[in-house]
Amino acid sequence: MYSQIVLPRQWSRLVHICRTMATLEGQKVPQSSSASDGISPPQRIHRGPTDILQALAATVGPDPTAAHYKYHDDPYLIPLSNFRKRSYALSAEAGRKAAAWVRDEHADLFSMREWDPPGKKKTPYLNADPHIDAFAPKPIYNDESKVTEEDFKYTLNNALVEDAIKVFELLGGVNALSEELKMEFLQLLCFYNEKEPLAMEWLEERWFAAKTRDRHSATWRLGGLADSIFTSMEPKTSEAYCAIIQGMAKYYQAERAHLLAQEAMEKGIPLSTSVFNSLISCVGFLKEGTTLRIEALKTLLAQMKEQGLSPDQGTLSSCLKSISAWGGGNMLQQVALQVVAEFKSIGLQPGLSAYYYLLCLFCKERGPRVDILTTILNDLEKRENLLPQDATDTNFFITAMGVCSDHLQDISLAERLHKLLMKGDNYRLVGDAYKESIYYRHYITVSCRHAPFEKTLELLDTLIPNVYVPEPSVMEEIIKRLEAGGAGERLAQAWSQLVVFGHANRVRLVERLLDAFCNCYQYQDDEIKTKIRLAAGDILKFGQMAEEKEEKNEMRSPVQKLSATAMTNIIELCSDVTDKADEGWEKVSQALDRLRSQQAAGVPARPQVLAQVAQRAATVGRPTIAAAAVGYLSECGFEEATSASVATLSVMLNRSEEEVKTLLQDRSNLSALHPTALAVAEAYHEVKSGASLHQSDSSTSSESDSESSDDDC
Repeated sequence: MYSQIVLPRQWSRLVHICRTMATLEGQKVPQSSSASDGISPPQRIHRGPTDILQALAATVGPDPTAAHYKYHDDPYLIPLSNFRKRSYALSAEAGRKAAAWVRDEHADLFSMREWDPPGKKKTPYLNADPHIDAFAPKPIYNDESKVTEEDFKYTLNNALVEDAIKVFELLGGVNALSEELKMEFLQLLCFYNEKEPLAMEWLEERWFAAKTRDRHSATWRLGGLADSIFTSMEPKTSEAYCAIIQGMAKYYQAERAHLLAQEAMEKGIPLSTSVFNSLISCVGFLKEGTTLRIEALKTLLAQMKEQGLSPDQGTLSSCLKSISAWGGGNMLQQVALQVVAEFKSIGLQPGLSAYYYLLCLFCKERGPRVDILTTILNDLEKRENLLPQDATDTNFFITAMGVCSDHLQDISLAERLHKLLMKGDNYRLVGDAYKESIYYRHYITVSCRHAPFEKTLELLDTLIPNVYVPEPSVMEEIIKRLEAGGAGERLAQAWSQLVVFGHANRVRLVERLLDAFCNCYQYQDDEIKTKIRLAAGDILKFGQMAEEKEEKNEMRSPVQKLSATAMTNIIELCSDVTDKADEGWEKVSQALDRLRSQQAAGVPARPQVLAQVAQRAATVGRPTIAAAAVGYLSECGFEEATSASVATLSVMLNRSEEEVKTLLQDRSNLSALHPTALAVAEAYHEVKSGASLHQSDSSTSSESDSESSDDDC
């Protein structure tokens, strides 16, 4: 019975092996391009593991309306604010870092492959097939560790600076290393300045690290381990001088770096082009004054020529970096153009970093308007692709877009620049999250100020909120543009965006939105007017909820209250209804209560609005609101309180304004009025005489009593 089962299994296994061999035979690529049958297949092209996926993605293109793939594809989980985007991404990476910590701290738990099939013998993890270094526990070195040169090589190859220093000490110091290992160790220390670099595997942490500019101050560790290793090396080779000089120049120990360079040249030790590039980038630290610095720069270039070294694009970038750091003016600009022209004459075209330094030199914030960006774009648009060659290449696009927005104020150049960024793989040159945000800040700002209204709306729909979440200053520019275009529906949606983006607590921005509501309201359709009124009422409710949270100590910072002008805008919008049962009147009542209880800063800038609201409330049958509005005007001492009182009483009593004025003069008949009408009359007399109606009556009676007593005497 068992033989009947085993034989078919063996037969099927044999068939599978034969098919596999036939498949492999068919996949063989001929070594030569010619064949006997006349068919000449092309040579095999090496493909990476993700080349096919990239080709498929290129046929579809990016979808700006979709969230980034690192976020969950769920409407309730997609972050729509900068804070939440950063928190979600870093939280996910924190989980990976926690897993790595468990792997490293408890490496003994990962020594066996527990997931192997039962019939296979368990093997140590390090003998696993395939072996993945990233998943293997990393070795931990302490004072009790027994290390060898292989451990030291492992730390050097993986750029583990702190572990390399520890293993170096355990091995016995400089005397225990060969000259080759000393050289590799010196290069590692000089490159990182004896500091542990941020691991390359933490992509999100590197992406959200807001590093804008390097510190232009001497941070080199004088008398550190790198200096001691260099001193102990005898004889000192060219590689040792190159490593120590570049490290000192990178961390702005300029004077010491130039002294070592002069020492090497006097000894006849050749230096590399990279060394001279580093020396040129910090030549400004050696001399004072533009003329002396230019002469020092020319001297270094002449020394390069004497040593038979050919400059490269790094040399051009270093020259322009130094020139742009020395200030501005026509003299430096002419020198920079001469340098670029000479490098072009030897066949070296400027890269993105060189163009970045040119923009910094020519397009100063308070300098004259110079359009050098057009020439730069004409050159870059002719190139098929832009390859990153320097770390400062990522500064070009944000600086160029800033020039389009602030310096040139040219939307056509901004659109050309954005098209260049979206071409091919150029988007990787945008830099990190901070630079990406600055880029889109400038792009949307220049679009709101100078682009046609339809193009601005299209751009906003494309970028917001998945690609870019606008900052408060940019959101204010968007509100101004929507107000100028009369887009009432978009303005109503802007309040929802303020809440989602986390800007609803910014009083200045909310008040600017309310001003835009009032300015555009009368030109909108009834449906859009309803949306604007709902948004205004929601603003009032949001402020009340924020104050309640503050009372419960649930707010991190104190809540800023809306001004009286903003409250007046809410009252004006919510009162534009003819139905006295409409919910908008409740919002009007709440806003008036906040005004009268001094829960709003300042006084209204347009008191006539409250006068109109009082008359409107009396017309629809809300006399309490009308009396409250007139009472607030009289309390603040506005002149509009007099006319508002007369007009409101005219509506309440269904009399003409002349009859109302006559009635108000005869105070004896006012006691028969309805309490709300009586409150309006009191407001009238308070503005007229500076005292309430009861106070004026009592004073009148006291005066009459005193007169009668005088007559008796």
